Amino acid sequence: MTSTVITPQHSRISLSVPPAYVGKKVRVTFVVIDETVQTKPASRLSDKYRGVFSPDDAKSFNEHTKSMRNEW
Repeated sequence: MTSTVITPQHSRISLSVPPAYVGKKVRVTFVVIDETVQTKPASRLSDKYRGVFSPDDAKSFNEHTKSMRNEW
C-alpha cells in the first residue's frame, strides 16, 4: 500500500501509479485531515434526541410516557 499527504492548489490533480499497481483495481480516497468539527452541546435533552424516533415511534413513546406519569 502506498500513501501520501497532499495539499491541492486546484480542483484537479494528477497521480502517478506505481508500476506494480498498473492493471489492478486501486482505491483512491479523499480525506480532509486538518478540519475539525465543532459540535455544540445540546442545551436540552429534547434537542439531543430530536429526529431519532420515527413519527409513529415518537407518538407511541409519548403516549407511554403520559400513561407512566398518570400512574404516579
